[in-house]
Amino acid sequence: MPDTVKKIAKTIKKIKLKMNPHPPIVVWQMGKVGSSSVYESLKSTRIANPVFHIHFLNPENLNRVQHIYQEKGLAVPTHIHDGNILLDRYEKTGGNGWKIITLVRELKKIQISSFFQNLNLYTDDHKNLMTKKGSVNTEVARKLLEKKFSRFDESKDYVCTWFDSEIKPMTNIDVFRHPFEHEKGYTIIKENNIDLLILKTELLNSTFDEAISRFLDVDFSIGLKNANISEKKSYSDAFRQIQSELIIPDDVLHKIHSSRYMRHFYPVRTSTIT
Repeated sequence: MPDTVKKIAKTIKKIKLKMNPHPPIVVWQMGKVGSSSVYESLKSTRIANPVFHIHFLNPENLNRVQHIYQEKGLAVPTHIHDGNILLDRYEKTGGNGWKIITLVRELKKIQISSFFQNLNLYTDDHKNLMTKKGSVNTEVARKLLEKKFSRFDESKDYVCTWFDSEIKPMTNIDVFRHPFEHEKGYTIIKENNIDLLILKTELLNSTFDEAISRFLDVDFSIGLKNANISEKKSYSDAFRQIQSELIIPDDVLHKIHSSRYMRHFYPVRTSTIT
């Protein structure tokens, strides 16, 4: 999308957000957790609230990620532009009345999906990651992922630190102080005049309708639309192959499953990454 068109689209979104009397519904989460499906499902309903889809609202993170894309000469993603639009609104309202929806997913699955989603960020440093035909070199990709997992550090890991770098500093809500309702498969937190719904990606098909209806207090069904599914993309074959061949040492798996994130949301250890 040309820069001029992006600027116009951004201006239109700002105006619509300002003019809409209803607080926004913000699908705000780390990448590769199935949020596109939730966002598209909400956008297709008759809900009056404006609906946004972002990964970052913290200005430090917005600026950092935007710089990464600009430095590599890549187009800045829409979610960054939308994050800046919402940040302006948030600073004026304090998020009062906002409905925030976030999702969690098993850590290893997020890391693998994120790698494939962001292949363009790796190709400059690893020229042989893509074949001459434009497909993924699975051997190179597998080694890169295994190296990435071998360096797992809970204190620096994107998934493990996301809530503390985004939700907590911006809303003053510490999700780890609130037990996750494993039997339901979702949790609703009401704090600081903000409503926060935490969904589990693996259980979306069975919990989405009930959780969303209860969270938004609507009396109509909101069907889940599947969107942005890695297994259906151009790299789907490579994605499945690497999931089956990836080797993560037991000591690394222990570190991953001992992390606060996994203990809180996935207390029963999962031994596979499929």
